[in-house]
Amino acid sequence: MLKKMVILAVVGFVAVIALKGTKAVSLLKSEWHAATKEAEDSIPPEKEIARLKHEVTLLDKDIRTLVNHLAKERVEVVALKDKVDDMVAKQSRDKEILSVRADAIKKAEGQVVFGERKISVAAAKSELEEGVKRYGNNQKSLDAHESLLSNRIKGRDALEKQLEAMKNQKSELTNQIEAMETDLAVLKLQQMESKYQTDDSRLAKIKEDMQKLKMRVEVEREKLKLLPAALDESPATSSNGSKSVDDIMAPLNAPAKKPETKTDSKLPIVD
Repeated sequence: MLKKMVILAVVGFVAVIALKGTKAVSLLKSEWHAATKEAEDSIPPEKEIARLKHEVTLLDKDIRTLVNHLAKERVEVVALKDKVDDMVAKQSRDKEILSVRADAIKKAEGQVVFGERKISVAAAKSELEEGVKRYGNNQKSLDAHESLLSNRIKGRDALEKQLEAMKNQKSELTNQIEAMETDLAVLKLQQMESKYQTDDSRLAKIKEDMQKLKMRVEVEREKLKLLPAALDESPATSSNGSKSVDDIMAPLNAPAKKPETKTDSKLPIVD
């Protein structure tokens, strides 16, 4: 069974690869995009506004995440700055000590006094050289920490600006959605007051049905006007119309016309 499933999967994969880039796949993609667009257009504005409101509320989660990151960054920047300040202070003290020892070596005659110790000039020079090397290494570490602190400060400032921008954008989006919701409510009222309803409410359906019924009545009235002429029928007149009895009987009482006799003047006269 597993072997059959693997074979079917391979065949399906090969079929997809074979169809990729063909006209059939292009048509399928086009139909999919058209269906998606139609589905999006069919969403009522009220539901879309509710969805946008929900999306805006989700920004609070992003804002909280950013706040946590910023808070951590601020604390770490302060700690790093304290460490850099301590390193700077230590380097300053070490440099001063090394300078004092260098002066002592220069002025020494036979032995050099380092605090409570007395050592030879050669030993003093060796210690001074080791001290200068440590100072150099510490300075490199200080430079690295100062560079790191500068970058962390830039990162902290960027997070602060990002947080401010996100808060402003959320407020702006909220205001825009509320304004859109108000516009939609006004539009709904205008649609209710208008004889041409453009939404799918029950009121719109009633108005549309009334308009259709009115059109049917007008059509029947127009048919009543057209039928007599179309069927060559004259409208009946009532007995108490404007004609008199004599007028009505005139066709019957009119004298009959005598047939006319024709004479040919060219015929010869017979005696």
